[in-house]
Amino acid sequence: MKKSLVGFLFLAIFLASFTSIRAQGPDEYWIGLEQFAVHSDGDLAGMTTWRMYLHMLDADDYLSACTGSESYPWIMESTSSPAWYQHPAASETFANAINPAFYTAFPDLEYDSWLTLGVENSIDPMEILALTDPTYNAFAAFEAGENVMSNTAVGNGWATLFPGLGADNAGFAGDDLTVLIGQLTTSGTISGSIYVQIFPWGIQSPDLRLLLPILYAPSQCMDSLACNYDENAWTNDDCEYGPSAGTIEGNGSVEVGSGVSEWSYSCSDEAASFEWTIAGGTILSGQGTSFVTVEWSGDISDGVLSVVASSNGGCEGVVSTIDVNVVMGLEDLVFSQNLDVFPSPTSSAITISLAVEFAASNIRFEIYSITGQRVMELMLSESEIDVSSLSNGTYIVAVTTPRGVLRQSFVVAK
Repeated sequence: MKKSLVGFLFLAIFLASFTSIRAQGPDEYWIGLEQFAVHSDGDLAGMTTWRMYLHMLDADDYLSACTGSESYPWIMESTSSPAWYQHPAASETFANAINPAFYTAFPDLEYDSWLTLGVENSIDPMEILALTDPTYNAFAAFEAGENVMSNTAVGNGWATLFPGLGADNAGFAGDDLTVLIGQLTTSGTISGSIYVQIFPWGIQSPDLRLLLPILYAPSQCMDSLACNYDENAWTNDDCEYGPSAGTIEGNGSVEVGSGVSEWSYSCSDEAASFEWTIAGGTILSGQGTSFVTVEWSGDISDGVLSVVASSNGGCEGVVSTIDVNVVMGLEDLVFSQNLDVFPSPTSSAITISLAVEFAASNIRFEIYSITGQRVMELMLSESEIDVSSLSNGTYIVAVTTPRGVLRQSFVVAK
């Protein structure tokens, strides 16, 4: 058996035709890394455990061997040192030798780095056979936590015997079209390539041999509006979106000096945190929550309050904004002698007159009610303004000039 295996692997490495695939896609075989666990404490703090899968095209595709030699190298590198976490007491090179019953005594054994051909532990039986080059033992290097560079004449590889089409065997792609080929725990970035032997549709001859790069699997999201958009994706299976836009609720017209105002935000249920921004005031409390208290400042102006909600995963939703009329109390306003509004009281029209030094073309003016609500906004092209539509009461004219804002009050009485 051992001689036939060596001959089989030798042929797989040296006599096969060679095809190189450098991209990933829905109609290609490719090797992708998927995040299995992120470690934040203990001996594994700062490391990530990755599962390495060969992505197939048909449920009956069978992975027979993974190899690497001088012509088609098996390279498996990490930027960290050591490259791979190997359990100090119970590490195994191949997953079929790991008994999950030992996880209780050795919790970190679950994240040991190993190689496989579909199985992830000894519960699912499979014989995995290894070929090692006497001049370079890639498996010994791997178990020592070193980078793997199997590019010698004989090469290294791991393989299993084809069980026959229709057998219950983890080497078949199955409905998810993937075969697990390794688990790698590291604090670094992984790269490399593996030469694989595949029996397409479970047919042994002709087989398919490909040198494939090790890639980080893309998020399958083609929608550029999603938080996890990936230009390399080909489906929208994994798209993630932030909370949908909601409603900001509070007093839309506030007076400076009258105390703080309270604002709340309601949106979709997946919202976990909230980021508020403000123009024309200060957020006193509640940042990060759906409820804030605000103190407004300044004079007659447009205050703006905005908020964006994020999901637990940090995916931001749509920004919601509300405009707020902010006005100082009448007793606090400073009225300018350079602006004259008459007659006051008036029942139908007012005339606005500016001092010569403030006169300019295309001057904007606004009229506010005494409660701070903006009731009129125009470009001042004529001196007489029709205010017959306004209710009885006191109003404030604010004229924006190149030299600043001028204010004056007038009364409507009908």
